[in-house]
Amino acid sequence: MELKTIKSIPILDVAERLGLKIRGCSAHCFAHRPDRNPSLRFNIEKNTFRCYVCPQVGGSVIDLVMQVLNVPFHEALEYLSGKGEIKRSTRKTISEGPLLGMEDKDEILRALLSEAPLEKEGISYLAGRGIDIDIARKMEVGFLRPEDYRNLFWRMSRRFGRSRLKAAGLTRFHLFAKEGLSFLLFPYRLEGRVHAIKGRCLLTKAEAKERGVSRFVMTERAQIFYNQEILKSTRDLYLCEGEIDTLTLLQAGYPTVGIPGTGSFKESWFDLLMGKRVVLCLDSDPAGCEASAYLAEEFSKRGIAHLKLDLPSGKDVNECYLDAPLLM
Repeated sequence: MELKTIKSIPILDVAERLGLKIRGCSAHCFAHRPDRNPSLRFNIEKNTFRCYVCPQVGGSVIDLVMQVLNVPFHEALEYLSGKGEIKRSTRKTISEGPLLGMEDKDEILRALLSEAPLEKEGISYLAGRGIDIDIARKMEVGFLRPEDYRNLFWRMSRRFGRSRLKAAGLTRFHLFAKEGLSFLLFPYRLEGRVHAIKGRCLLTKAEAKERGVSRFVMTERAQIFYNQEILKSTRDLYLCEGEIDTLTLLQAGYPTVGIPGTGSFKESWFDLLMGKRVVLCLDSDPAGCEASAYLAEEFSKRGIAHLKLDLPSGKDVNECYLDAPLLM
């Protein structure tokens, strides 16, 4: 069975086969106890899952098998291909290298950004999305071509060691390099430190789908909002999906934070929004509408004042800005 076919196996069917008790598109997380409110959520459209409590829990249908059964990749493929049941591993973890402290991780991520200046190709891409170079540089957006990434990774390996680069998540950008794709770098910063970096290749959604590659890669699951620093200085807040939408509203003068995607909102972030007045600006596609409905319900439960930006069907903030910039 081809990998693409395996990845398309309905994730809810696999979850039930693994013994998870599904409620709609949610389940109690298998990785932490107690999980009083089901924190494991399934995205049917993307055939993925994530836990709102455990940052390391999430991914594709293959990742689900690997994480629930604690087995390596090839055994997960065998399980999904129907070549036999696999017993849950008794191993505590599948080691991915040394754990990094925040200072070490910040040093490595900053070293990457320091050699990834926003050059012409990246500037042109952002300009095509209506993003000014000034706001991009203020947010320290970077850019790398595949050959530059390979050379930089080799040099950084000599300085930090490959295992530490892997622990910092830099090996994940190999996905772009092996496809010959240039990519932008969006650092997630807080209190002077870089916590994570999101990579975005320059392909359109249609081009990425045709080539069967992901448009986005992140060094780790986001533990903070994109542009979280702004929470200290504003009561009114716009909550966007993705970095481009966040930059769009920031340059228009709106206090904005971003989340990497519809399934990335962490349970702990609700506390950060207490006392705020939040405008939900997620994409107006099925996944964005589902996430907006979920967040609106949770905001209401917690007494967080909120509104929802009424975007045209299928559109996101940036697309609306490009259609009518003077209205933003």
